[in-house]
Amino acid sequence: MAVAAKDEQGVGPGMPQPLDHAGADHALVDDGVIEAGLAAAKAIGATPVQYPKPAKEYESAPPNSDKAGIRVGIIARPTSAEAWSVAIERFPGDRKGQLAHQLAMRLSDSVWHKQLSEMAQSNGDLQGVYWMWPFENYQTFCPYLVGTYEEVADELSRYIRSGYHTFILDIPPAREELNHVRAAFDHASRAVAL
Repeated sequence: MAVAAKDEQGVGPGMPQPLDHAGADHALVDDGVIEAGLAAAKAIGATPVQYPKPAKEYESAPPNSDKAGIRVGIIARPTSAEAWSVAIERFPGDRKGQLAHQLAMRLSDSVWHKQLSEMAQSNGDLQGVYWMWPFENYQTFCPYLVGTYEEVADELSRYIRSGYHTFILDIPPAREELNHVRAAFDHASRAVAL
């Protein structure tokens, strides 16, 4: 399982290691226009990156045959209350951000942006640990997984069982956040016996 964490200071021993972008086999392609993105990634031997739906939506679908990765943010803590406290503090409601998001929706031709927005509108901001509030407030461009280590690990393990083995993480605010992310991935790895 590959994990790329956008951390300006790097990562420490035992932490998820960023992907090496030096080789074409590790290049990542954003599949904003899904078919074109997948075709481009396949042509150059790159890993296409998707913005995922809640993991339960993949359970009855065929496994990920494109070897695509997913981009998510993760806020995991020992208790759900602590995780949600951190999440709400990090991503407070922002009216200007909401207006910017609405404007982007009207002007953008991005397929993934429209899909995530439609999903948030139809399902609400929260689907278990799957949280769209930061996206709707124009604070980030991916869904977040928020909850206990075990709750987030359950969602991650469902993605893994569906064939997703590369995870691109949203920018953590501090290096110590990667310790919490790692704890969730450790639980997920044990759950799927990687």
